[in-house]
Amino acid sequence: MDFKRKLSPWLLACGWAVLLGLAAYLPSFWSARSMDVAVYWEAGTRMRVGAVDLYAEPTDPENDIGLYIYPPFFAALMAPLTWLPRGWGYAAWAMLQWLIAVGAFVVTGRMVGLRASLRGMTGLGSLTSAAGAEDRKGAPFALPLLVAVFGATWTNFSEGQVNFLLVLFVAAGLWQLESGRTIRGGLLLAAAAHLKVIPIVLLLVLLAQRRFKAAAAMFVGCGALWLVPLVWTVPAHGVVDGVGRNIELTREYADSIVSPRVKSQSPDDVGGVRAPNNSLGAVVNRYVGNDQRLATSLKQRSPLLFPAPEPLRKWGGFGLGCLLFAAALLLAWRRRGQRNARNAAAGLALLAAALGNLLFWPHHLALLLLVLGPLLAVAEDTRLRRIAWGLCVAVLALCFVPMIDNEGGWLVWVQVLGAPTLCVLAVFTVVWITFMRRGIAGDGPAPILPPDDEADTRNSAA
Repeated sequence: MDFKRKLSPWLLACGWAVLLGLAAYLPSFWSARSMDVAVYWEAGTRMRVGAVDLYAEPTDPENDIGLYIYPPFFAALMAPLTWLPRGWGYAAWAMLQWLIAVGAFVVTGRMVGLRASLRGMTGLGSLTSAAGAEDRKGAPFALPLLVAVFGATWTNFSEGQVNFLLVLFVAAGLWQLESGRTIRGGLLLAAAAHLKVIPIVLLLVLLAQRRFKAAAAMFVGCGALWLVPLVWTVPAHGVVDGVGRNIELTREYADSIVSPRVKSQSPDDVGGVRAPNNSLGAVVNRYVGNDQRLATSLKQRSPLLFPAPEPLRKWGGFGLGCLLFAAALLLAWRRRGQRNARNAAAGLALLAAALGNLLFWPHHLALLLLVLGPLLAVAEDTRLRRIAWGLCVAVLALCFVPMIDNEGGWLVWVQVLGAPTLCVLAVFTVVWITFMRRGIAGDGPAPILPPDDEADTRNSAA
């Protein structure tokens, strides 16, 4: 055990050093090819000059990816970087990527009650309850998490993606709620919902947990953050026209991005096929869909089994996601009196919504921080610790190792047949059962908040 405790920080440091080296290389990598960062750069540029044509077809020669598909909020955050020359702006975004990812790990530790120190994040520190109970030794935390999401970190970095920023917002929001800072927590969760729409489902989680003030704070925060693009639209168009441009941005986002995808419910040819789409709908369509691509490196097309009726092809994956989300809400309600069960329920709800969405790429697996973090925080007995470690290694082996092969070999078929999705479903199942079947000793009481803001901390299973 002493040997493992001494080795753990070194392995963790090596992992982050590799990712830091990748971040340093990214500006030249992005400049040589078109990645998602080029989409964000063009969106930030358009926002900076008044948010004109934010959702129009790309005109930047560096952007071969396509339309900007996020709410206006992120373009407003990206806009200041576009004041820099492109190379310097890319360098700044690359370093921010690394800092945001490290921050997401640290804040996830805070969310589950781990002291935010290097000792704590390597498992050498202590895990404490929210009420300040006596310290107790915690299982190694950051190292297995890094093993699980190393591939997601790599793909987020290589594409310049924003998923760790979303995880940082969500983890920070849940941490602030656990600390009794309701308004701050709600505002952070609202920021996550404005970054990508899917975190809006956390409103239902908060309601299921009877955290009504937190839900209200998130709702009001969504309204307040809707005003952020005014920072750019008002100087460019004046107050009246600037407000009108912001309203028009919302309409354009709904009409150009959201509505067509909701109506089509087709995961094919949506967002590109750099790697097989791991969403539930995409996997269902590969098995029973009608003449859809399996992968860019394969000539074969769906169905792998047989063509199913259109309602099943169109809504089967979404229906499965709804069932998973309902299970997460049940956990949120039943175990609302336990800190890490509350956190796990929020992570599972967000993961279920992401799986039920049309797109679930490898970089979206950064969300597993919010699910595996609570599990590792309570994995004090040897059996549960081994299960948690096994899940982390399985995610690395099934979700990311197959991406090494892009030439149509058997590893591509591992992705096409849905092994990454099955692995994520296994993580979902183990975490749900762990927190649903038993109370977690020493998990800590609910945060000290006004009575109408927090759940009844009595045994909800009684």
